Amino acid sequence: MATKSRNARGQRHHARCQPGNPFVNADQHVVLPSPANVRELEALTPAFIRWFRAGPGNPDATFVVEHLAFFFRFYPRDEETSSITALHPGDVAAKMASLLLHTVQEGIVAMYCLMHFVEFLRDSSRWTGDQESFRAVHGLLTDFICIDLRAARQSLDRAVRRG
Repeated sequence: MATKSRNARGQRHHARCQPGNPFVNADQHVVLPSPANVRELEALTPAFIRWFRAGPGNPDATFVVEHLAFFFRFYPRDEETSSITALHPGDVAAKMASLLLHTVQEGIVAMYCLMHFVEFLRDSSRWTGDQESFRAVHGLLTDFICIDLRAARQSLDRAVRRG
C-alpha cells in the first residue's frame, strides 16, 4: 500500500474554522475597519434618532445606532465612490451572510437595525444610490427577516406541540 507524503495529508485538512472576526470575507481576506463609515454614520445619527423615535414602539434608538456602528465599521468602502447612504446589495449580502454564519444573534440584530437605517435613508431622502440598488438592498433585508420570522414561528410551533 502506497503512503502519502506528509504535505499531501496536511493540505487535505488545511481549511478549519478559525475563531476571530466574523467580518472575514468568503475569500478569506479581512476587511479593515472603516473609520470613514463610522464618521458618516455619526453625522447622520441625530436625524436618524429623531426619525426612529417618531416611529411607533421604537424607544431605544441608541441600541440600533450601536449595532449600525458595529456593522459599518467593517462594511467595505471605496474612498472615492462609496457611502453608507448608497449601500451595494452584494456587499450587504456578504456581510449579512458572514454575520449570520458566525454569530446568529448579532446577525439577526444587525439585519433589523440595517432595515431601519435603510428605511430612514429612503424616508428622509438621504439615499444616494439608485432606486434599483435600494430595492435590491431592501428586498434582501426583507428576505433575511422573513426567513428569521419563519424559523422563529416553526420553533414556536414545535414548542407548542411538545408542551
